[in-house]
Amino acid sequence: MSNFYYNSGDLVKEWESLSFSNNFIFTKLMQNEEICRQTLELLLDIKISRLEYPTSEMSFKFTPESHGIRMDVYTADDNHYYDIEIQTTNKKNLLKRARYYSSIIDADVLKEGMDYLELRENIIIFLCLEDPFNKGLPLYTFKTKCVEDSTLPDDETTKLFYNIGNWKENPNPGVRNFLEFIITNNPKDEFTSKLSAHVTMTKKNADYRRQFMMYSMYLRDCIEDGIEQGIAEAVDAAVEKAVTEAVDKAVKETKYESKIEAAVIAIKKLNITPELTAKEYNIPLDELLKHL
Repeated sequence: MSNFYYNSGDLVKEWESLSFSNNFIFTKLMQNEEICRQTLELLLDIKISRLEYPTSEMSFKFTPESHGIRMDVYTADDNHYYDIEIQTTNKKNLLKRARYYSSIIDADVLKEGMDYLELRENIIIFLCLEDPFNKGLPLYTFKTKCVEDSTLPDDETTKLFYNIGNWKENPNPGVRNFLEFIITNNPKDEFTSKLSAHVTMTKKNADYRRQFMMYSMYLRDCIEDGIEQGIAEAVDAAVEKAVTEAVDKAVKETKYESKIEAAVIAIKKLNITPELTAKEYNIPLDELLKHL
């Protein structure tokens, strides 16, 4: 018998204690166009007139052999593409990861017949709870520039790493309040008060609570199956196999509606195609697509 329903009391407590820095809560709030736009305007010190509908947990995998990725928050305006990541641990690979994310965005948007000049500027933002480069700076900004002549234009890719732990040193009061809120959950101005209110509303949403608890239980099942180290190190093949098996095991004991939810999670969290997921879980493809 699966442990799928075990420790539900602990999960309820975990859900009730979640804050804005939790990836699940963060991505749900960033699906709100106004909040996402105001966050970008604050962090980049720009004005955005129109923002495409933000997409959370956006997955990209171009070939079976390529390394798939999942962006926390992916959106765009008329001149830029944006990716916002909330990073709770220092993986030591963030700069290369940001480089790969930037290249994936370009590969996705540059369609056949388009000229390279049609590429918009892309901006990758990491909100890091730990100092990503251990230099003590409140913000690390990377751009590609000509070494010999800095007057030449760059390639319009920007990577920003906010060191949230050093929020006090950020010169922008609004950004300081925002970064402090991520750590303390204490709002200090109008925008962080809005965020706090939306966190509360999100945690009252029964559908979101069910999604969080289902996925958390799947991960716990994986840990019980002995792949905790694989998850911690993000070994993609091992995680995908173990999580899929755990989902399979749980789905066999659940109702059809829960099977749909599990299939949607498999698609969004594991980069599995809708066609393969529908086949694996014996769900009509057209029915599954309605829930994506």
